[in-house]
Amino acid sequence: LLAPHLADDIDVVQRHISKFRTSEPDESQTYKTLLHDSKNPIVYLSVPRYRIGLRPEIGPGKEQLEIIEQIMGPFKREVIELYFNHIHHNFPILDDETCHTIRHGPIETVPRNLLCVIYANSAPNWRKSETLKMHARPDFYYIWNKAISAVLEDFLSPSLATISAALLDQAGRPSVSIMGNITLCGRNISLAQSFGLHRDPTKWEISENEKSTRVRLWWGVLIVDYWNSMAYGAPPHVRKGEYDVPLPTVESLLSPKATPFQKCATNCFVHLCSMSLVLGDLLSLVYRIGRDPVELSRKVETLRATINTLETQLPEWRASPNATGVSNLWFCFLSMRVLLSRVGIRAAVMLDDTSLEATRLDELRVSSSAVLDFLLHLRDAQFQDFWLPHAAHLLVLAVNVSLRCAVDTNDLAFRNTSIRRLERVMVHIQDAHDNYDWDIAKHCLERCSELVAKISRLVAREGGGAHAPVQVEADAAIAAPDVDVGGGGGDATTATAMGSGGFDDSAFLLSDVLDPNAFDFSWEALWETPSGIPNFTI
Repeated sequence: LLAPHLADDIDVVQRHISKFRTSEPDESQTYKTLLHDSKNPIVYLSVPRYRIGLRPEIGPGKEQLEIIEQIMGPFKREVIELYFNHIHHNFPILDDETCHTIRHGPIETVPRNLLCVIYANSAPNWRKSETLKMHARPDFYYIWNKAISAVLEDFLSPSLATISAALLDQAGRPSVSIMGNITLCGRNISLAQSFGLHRDPTKWEISENEKSTRVRLWWGVLIVDYWNSMAYGAPPHVRKGEYDVPLPTVESLLSPKATPFQKCATNCFVHLCSMSLVLGDLLSLVYRIGRDPVELSRKVETLRATINTLETQLPEWRASPNATGVSNLWFCFLSMRVLLSRVGIRAAVMLDDTSLEATRLDELRVSSSAVLDFLLHLRDAQFQDFWLPHAAHLLVLAVNVSLRCAVDTNDLAFRNTSIRRLERVMVHIQDAHDNYDWDIAKHCLERCSELVAKISRLVAREGGGAHAPVQVEADAAIAAPDVDVGGGGGDATTATAMGSGGFDDSAFLLSDVLDPNAFDFSWEALWETPSGIPNFTI
């Protein structure tokens, strides 16, 4: 896609040439205009798909697909159906024609890298199939490695299918490589923008299926970019005002014969698109440097009203196996509210308003507690439902913030209640991880379970002491090294010993039990405050 200023020049030249065009057939044109609009033309430049001397002879993903299909054996069709039954409608970035070809053939026309990623997405859901659960599940980490290799190979000769495969890679579970996801996200967004996916295609001279494909892919790109940013701590690549693709609708994504299950999943995707727009505005406050405190505080209040309105529009959460996608949607929403509360504290600190800061801290405590309470209401049907992989990192964030709020308070009742809630959460997600293959819990168990147990033991040991809050170092990252994944919350002795007391050592530093280097990214990179102001210290 040509840049707007260049597209305008080319369009003028092309329209001039067309006035003198003869009846003789034209040679292949270098430029192709898809929207003849004098104020906003859309012009594409034809370029080679392959680098000179690097044209693959066998096609990207061929070897990887052969290995994966050999592993799947006679169950290839069953595994593909897992994708459409449990994933596609929750993240419907594939168009109807592609879906029909994958399910009914000729499957050899489907890009190999895309098939590799579909197999990889389906493998973790192996036990949801009545046929497959009778057989040993293959090593899906190995399958993912082959699929990712095929995706990266396809970037040497990219197409729209490259973007589809890369999105399914980043939306697939389990999440195993933060740096890999960050770098792949950047490459995919650059490719999407070069293909013009960020522009509204509804009036272009292309087929209706391609219009639908472009809208689906762009919102997949936007969702992955924004939630990657919140989960991993890197600024988003897409900024407001640089795209004009309309929001998808349930009607545009589904056929009239769709089942209630499919409608519910797709409806959650549409809500996730709307929620991502709000998250984009929120992320601009998180990462912008040199903010004006008054303006930041005003924008926080504006976003607070927007998020409250958004909450009234979300589908009602209910513990039902038919409400697919709803648990993931609400967890993302509650996590976004925690982030807003954290930005609100920053604004209060910058304004040097202690009263407002105390109010914002109370709001943060309420929002982080809401996330934990929500987790405690999840049951097997919800744990086995669709979840974006970003939820794994949002779960770590929720536990860390809740722990920070618990130790940094004068309210002993709140402190002890919070610690007990955290213990229950760790036990609950450990059970979900062990019994329902809820890989979302893995990162949190590795990084936080031992830390929660340590703090719980300190609370129990110092029960009945003074009411001084725990001192927290500004640069301490809330994470624990050398964690035993099998260790859930505190042991029975700790839980029994916990009373209404708290810490009595005012010199206790949370950094004594924390390793500031244990995170893959620094806590300060996410929650920086102006120079000289302690970060989140009351």
